Amino acid sequence: MDFKNIEQLMDLMRKQGFNHLKFETKDQKIELTMQPASQGGMMAGMPMMGAHMMAPGMHAPAVPMPPPPAAKSEAPAGTARTFSSGHIVKSPFVGTFYRAASPGADVFVDVGTRVRKGQTLCIVEAMKLMNEIEADRDGVIREILGENGQPVEYDQALFVIE
Repeated sequence: MDFKNIEQLMDLMRKQGFNHLKFETKDQKIELTMQPASQGGMMAGMPMMGAHMMAPGMHAPAVPMPPPPAAKSEAPAGTARTFSSGHIVKSPFVGTFYRAASPGADVFVDVGTRVRKGQTLCIVEAMKLMNEIEADRDGVIREILGENGQPVEYDQALFVIE
């Protein structure tokens, strides 16, 4: 199972209001648990994931899966806003948005910063991995749409580069 499939399962959990989901195949077991928002903390409301490989030949009982959600007609989260001009850099992951490499460090970019293709714009933490999000073109940062330390969705607009 690849990361894209896991993201789809996490989206399904959010949309259907599930707190816990188990998905098992012949040789894989994926278990996702949604932390209730009432527990607070930075990861409140975000799924926690554990993936376990089962030994070949071992079979666990099948867990019925709900049908996939129908195609959405509205725009994905973070993309409903329209921008008069500029290129939008979107989050490739569900995770937590950080403007700096560590607390107290200088931010990677500010509004008005000239950036080059490949330059780090921010970090999105996904599943305890820090993923640097880079500019995919040269330009100037016109807007920063992510909030430091806040959750971001897959395909959510983070920056506008002109």
